[in-house]
Amino acid sequence: MGNTLLSIAKADIKTAKNLVNSDDKYQKHQAAYLTQQVVEKTLKYAISLKTGGQPWGHDITKLVIFAQQNGVDVPDFICKKAKMITSWEVVSRYYPTSVIRRDTIAHVIRVADEWQKKLK
Repeated sequence: MGNTLLSIAKADIKTAKNLVNSDDKYQKHQAAYLTQQVVEKTLKYAISLKTGGQPWGHDITKLVIFAQQNGVDVPDFICKKAKMITSWEVVSRYYPTSVIRRDTIAHVIRVADEWQKKLK
């Protein structure tokens, strides 16, 4: 399941990269949603490498804490922005009036992309 999770996260990141610069606000929000999914799935994959299992849940902050408790190296930017990234799962799909900065989405994408490369 672990490799499948990383493969799905890699597919999500490709789609997020394609959507993040869209002039369409809803597509930009989809980029944010997919980026949240990328971080969540990458965290769960990295945790599975250390523990042999995957935690349940969508809260990036809780997943970061669990990962760190199990010796997983999580990028500092992901740790610092965990609460915001967690919020993208809901606000990007149900509250399209929310402001989600394109440059922040793009930065999380870059950090997650580099992190995934290190996990190979």
